[in-house]
Amino acid sequence: MTRFQNWFRAQPPRGQWVVGCAGVAVVVSVCLYSLGLASFLARPALIATPPAATIVMAVPTVERPTFVAPTVAPTFILPASTLQATPTQAPIPTRAPPTETPTPLLGPDGLPLPITDTPDATLYFQLAQTPQP
Repeated sequence: MTRFQNWFRAQPPRGQWVVGCAGVAVVVSVCLYSLGLASFLARPALIATPPAATIVMAVPTVERPTFVAPTVAPTFILPASTLQATPTQAPIPTRAPPTETPTPLLGPDGLPLPITDTPDATLYFQLAQTPQP
C-alpha cells in the first residue's frame, strides 16, 4: 500500500483528481455489475414459481335484455336566465335598409284587389343643368 501512496502523492493535484474520479467510477461499476450478476443468477428461481391462479367466473344468461327506446324525446326544463343584456349581447344591426312588406289593397268584401296595369303611366325625366364654376 505504501508503494501506491507514494505514487499517488507524487502526482500533481490535477492527476490526483483524475485518479480519484477513475477510482469512484470503478467502485460504482463493480457494485452495479455484482447486483446485475446476482439478479441474473436469482432469475431462474423467480421464473420457476407457478403463476398466480386466474379465476374465470361465467354467469349463464337465459334471456338477453331488450332495451326499448323512448317514444317521446325527453325535455329538460332549464331555469330562466338572470343575466342582464349588455351591448355585446344585443343583436348586431344590419347595414341593409329595412325592407318594407307591401300590404295588398282590400276591397269592400275583404278580398285583395287584383293588380292592373295602367296604360297611361309614363316616366318623365328632366335634365337639370348645373352651373359650371
